[in-house]
Amino acid sequence: MTGRDTEPRQTPAEIQAEITREQRRLAETLDELSEQARPANIARRQIGRARERGARIVDEARALVVGGGAVRVESHLVAPEEGSIVIKGDDEVVTTYQSRRRLPPEALILAVGVGAVIAVGVVAWAVRRRG
Repeated sequence: MTGRDTEPRQTPAEIQAEITREQRRLAETLDELSEQARPANIARRQIGRARERGARIVDEARALVVGGGAVRVESHLVAPEEGSIVIKGDDEVVTTYQSRRRLPPEALILAVGVGAVIAVGVVAWAVRRRG
């Protein structure tokens, strides 16, 4: 008697049920991928990334303006989102600063100005890409 004769065999109904489960799983995976690939969702993720980068630039500008009043708390690499396409040099370093004292009004005005310039740049970039 060979090993094949002793193995349990699936019935046609069990095979059909397994095929149906796999088809359902593949359909769900395709639905998830199509949801991620929608232009509106891609734009939403890109805007979120731009906001995060803008916040980092504002933090760095605040540290430069304040000078010795800001202390770097930590810096770390951020891994790209799962499923995203990474281009060489696209690693992102996030640095956190903490102010030792209240910021002077000039620093706040500079931070708002930098934020406005970044916002206008992102909007102009998005309009140019769409057009």
